[in-house]
Amino acid sequence: MKSINYFTPLFLILLSFHLQAQTQFTGKPMYQITTTRGGNPLGSFTVELFPNIAPKHVRNFDSLVSQNFYDSTAFHRCIPGFMIQGGDPNSRSGPINTWGYGQASQPTVPAEFSVARHLRGILSAARKPNPLINSATSQFFICVATASNLDGQYSVYGRVTKGMNYVDTIVLTPKMTNPGYTNMPLQKIEMFINYIGSNDTIPNAPTLSAPANHTVGIDSAINLQLKWNAVSDAIIYQIHLSTDSTFVNDTVLFSNSALLIAYKNGFKGNTQYFWRVRANNGGHYSNWSDTWDFHTEGETTGLSQNTFNSNSLRYFPNPGNAVFQFDNIKPGSLMEVFDNRGNAVMQVQCKSSSQELDLSKHDKGVYTVRLSDKNGRNQNVKLIVQ
Repeated sequence: MKSINYFTPLFLILLSFHLQAQTQFTGKPMYQITTTRGGNPLGSFTVELFPNIAPKHVRNFDSLVSQNFYDSTAFHRCIPGFMIQGGDPNSRSGPINTWGYGQASQPTVPAEFSVARHLRGILSAARKPNPLINSATSQFFICVATASNLDGQYSVYGRVTKGMNYVDTIVLTPKMTNPGYTNMPLQKIEMFINYIGSNDTIPNAPTLSAPANHTVGIDSAINLQLKWNAVSDAIIYQIHLSTDSTFVNDTVLFSNSALLIAYKNGFKGNTQYFWRVRANNGGHYSNWSDTWDFHTEGETTGLSQNTFNSNSLRYFPNPGNAVFQFDNIKPGSLMEVFDNRGNAVMQVQCKSSSQELDLSKHDKGVYTVRLSDKNGRNQNVKLIVQ
């Protein structure tokens, strides 16, 4: 994104800081962005901002709107399949070769990079090329398509909630043909922004999905997937994992995800873990989900060393795709296979000292294999189907 510094008279700078300090949001502030093209009405769209995700950027935007700062500035950069960008004060009446470069003295906003994704309709802060420098000011861009390459590198702080068709009209507007200006609209597209209210909705609590509640025998050596179901207006999910059912002590994982999955490894053996998830819609957190728990196996498999001496049971490969080979079995042994919930999924009577075990018709995951010989001696091993 191009440089977006600009000059603001001292009294406006002080006013901006005062408004940023005083503004209190009850939810997600909403704004109507009305546009014209070549001085003629083009259309309006609505955005809501995310004070729960990027509070400094939201306060900055809100204070600028309260000063009518954005009125008559342009959407000067419009790239089909990517985004529209605007909000540079140079674009009010300055030469077009200054649009997008800003003026020199505007206070910058500290970066608020998050796991929020740059999806279609997302509003994010433009900045200078170096992500280590706090360089965001007034300019913003709106994605017209997913731009995953920007995730974690730009500060997401809002989204379009109504009128995305007008954003599409803007990005597809005829462009200049002059070299260096091919992303600039042929006719100036001006914006006028007004505050219109607050979205105070609270998201629903997520529903957990995997591993199933009260699962036992999870191998502590694996990279465990924690999964939950989507909440309609969630932007980010927060995951809390602990060995304490009250989540007061011994937090093992406390992180954010924009996806419906989180990964964790490095578990202790023979330990009960508790986990929960809540949704963040940019304005409020949901209640926490129901708390689920799982219990790790007493001893790990040691996945890199699953072959024993020549007189011991051997099984390989592990992890494997689906088919495993067992050697040094006592003929006549019963092989029983259980999933990670303890449900029996297969039985095989071993007629020789070698046995192939095919789990290709079963889900990926961790399985326990119990071998029982004719003398009643049992041996349990863990297999991982990738």
